Amino acid sequence: MATILQHGNLIDGLAAEPLADSLVIYEGEKVLYAGPWRPEEAAKYPGAEVRDVTGKTVMPGLIDVHVHLTLYGKPSSVMDFLVDSATYTALKAADCARKLLEAGFTTVRAMGDKASADFAVKRAINEGMILGPRLLTSGKGISITGGHGDFVPGDVELDTIGETCDGVDQVRRAVRDRLKNNADNIKLMATGGGNSPGPGTVSQLSEEEMRVAVEEAANRGVLTAAHCIGTDGIKRAIRAGVRTIEHGSFIDDEGIEMMLRGEHYLVPTLCAFRTIKHGPEGGVPDYVLEKIQYFATAHYTGLEKAYRAGVRIVCGTDTGTPFNYHGEGAEELELYTKVGMSPMEAIKTATSMAAECLRQGDVGVLAEGKTADLLIVDGDPVADIAVLQDKGKIEVIHNGKKVERR
Repeated sequence: MATILQHGNLIDGLAAEPLADSLVIYEGEKVLYAGPWRPEEAAKYPGAEVRDVTGKTVMPGLIDVHVHLTLYGKPSSVMDFLVDSATYTALKAADCARKLLEAGFTTVRAMGDKASADFAVKRAINEGMILGPRLLTSGKGISITGGHGDFVPGDVELDTIGETCDGVDQVRRAVRDRLKNNADNIKLMATGGGNSPGPGTVSQLSEEEMRVAVEEAANRGVLTAAHCIGTDGIKRAIRAGVRTIEHGSFIDDEGIEMMLRGEHYLVPTLCAFRTIKHGPEGGVPDYVLEKIQYFATAHYTGLEKAYRAGVRIVCGTDTGTPFNYHGEGAEELELYTKVGMSPMEAIKTATSMAAECLRQGDVGVLAEGKTADLLIVDGDPVADIAVLQDKGKIEVIHNGKKVERR
């Protein structure tokens, strides 16, 4: 039976302004119509469930292109994922996936998880065993010995969030291993990072190592992403052909020009800076705080310059990092408005632009033939984008079915 949503405001993911007095019709998993109110369209479905959504906004489900299902937002998640068993980690990851869906994120990309738990969670979601968003997987991130994601001393055998590879051949083998498991994305560590030991901005994977990863992935139509903090590592990843630059803290004018010349997207992950806001009293290790505070000295300036230059920016939250909890990612969009974006531009980073970035043509836009992933928001996100953070004001429809919150 079809469902008709009539007389609400419509954000379709593409238009510059919301459409007042709209009509959205969906049946099963597909949208049948999304546009201005037309009684003749509604009349085509005489047995439909009709809902008057006057005063509400109908919009596409949100997309987050950077989450970690096996990090839980604790001050020092490293100890947890070192000590927890792979089985328990997967159970917690399934719970995190449901929290994301309940918050309105109907599509997410996992960006490096312990024991490649995201592969198991995706299978369980797709087989209907558990409830979760459309999940795009990466498996473990690929790093170098002693690099970002290599948390374990050399004489200790523990499963972590990354796999160390040194040299082109080892990287090629690691990528092929992920492709064997039907990964949707390959996550590369181009530089150091905040939560692992060692300098945060130093380059790690070489351009040649990343290029072979890009080539192997492209052979299977799979995308690539690179964790990039330092300027040189950002440029290495761009030259290697990596599609999404994650974080991009120290991007400079040359790096911005390089991104504009190719098919590259910037993923700012501003929610990750909650570490600074809550860390001093919350128990975040001092070395982590010092590095992330240093990243912040350049991050916002670089993002604003990239936005004004026309770099394609997509929503990614780095959910799972300290105090960055699953289900709270909509704050990312409000943060984008503080660097110059309009609310509608910020919404598009998590709808049509994110879908384009991930090559997910069936989502991110409300139009005939698209997947019925949508939100019914009690309010107007263009007037007050913070309303997307209030789960009590959001009804989530995923694949045409209402998501019941726990």
